Amino acid sequence: MSSFMNIDGEIPHLPVELTYEPIRTPLVHDGVTFDNHFAIVQPPFIDGEFKYGEEYKEQRRPITVSKTNHAPVGFPVMWDSIGNSLLQSGIDLSNLQYRFNIAQNNAAFSVDIIFPRYEFEPVVGDIHSMRARIYDSHDMTFKRHISFGLYRYWCSNGCSSVKEQLIVESKHTTWSDPEKLGAVVANFPARLEAEAESYQTMVDTKVTREQAMEYIRHNLATYRKGSSRKLSVNEKMVEESARIYNMYENLGETGYRLYNTLTHIATHVEGRENTDLVRKQARIEQQIQANIDTPAFKELVGLAA
Repeated sequence: MSSFMNIDGEIPHLPVELTYEPIRTPLVHDGVTFDNHFAIVQPPFIDGEFKYGEEYKEQRRPITVSKTNHAPVGFPVMWDSIGNSLLQSGIDLSNLQYRFNIAQNNAAFSVDIIFPRYEFEPVVGDIHSMRARIYDSHDMTFKRHISFGLYRYWCSNGCSSVKEQLIVESKHTTWSDPEKLGAVVANFPARLEAEAESYQTMVDTKVTREQAMEYIRHNLATYRKGSSRKLSVNEKMVEESARIYNMYENLGETGYRLYNTLTHIATHVEGRENTDLVRKQARIEQQIQANIDTPAFKELVGLAA
């Protein structure tokens, strides 16, 4: 993953490799044209610009195969809408920090934007700022969406939501009106106050190490293996989770410590060489968020309704 960069008073520009307009052409294989199927391709980048002419046809890079109802729109269209929405929301854009994470074939990306002007201290000395994460893809890897949450400075964790669902999703063929989206986003800082208040509840809720590890073993590390669908446990994941849990010793045996262990797993994603970390992180982040949304987790950490 790349490091954060700084910008003041405006939304960062898209990296040039994301500024192309995807091309949709009939799907042809071995001379046969497939009805109602299309190839989505990326034009070649030559001499500092994308080339769309037919003379560059052989240099186009495949992105995905789609059916009739999938007609991707270039990332700049979405990005301009997001930028206008944030400007119209009235949110303070001073001293922003941002980081683009681009998939290997430029067909998908995420970006984190931290808003330092919106600072939260749900626990004394534990500083967070508001963070937006934006996802988009041309290969249908993810739905186009923007979500807001808290970013914990001490460990660089992007915290999964435990109370407020601050997310706006859209199909790939459309995007929300900037004025309407801006009105929705404008309410998010206040709603994050309620999110931050729930952290103290987790701090006050005792969850022993044994309970935390048992929860992770049964809810994250257990999976069904092979055609027999037999339940198995990923012991390496349990071991790694225990290592991460130990990093948060200063939080004591609390629900907040388990929560930070899970958000650490979602935030600090690694892989072997050539691993597509953008897609891997999106998958793990979704898994962790789904887990945190369960009644079992909320009951364990003191957040059950």
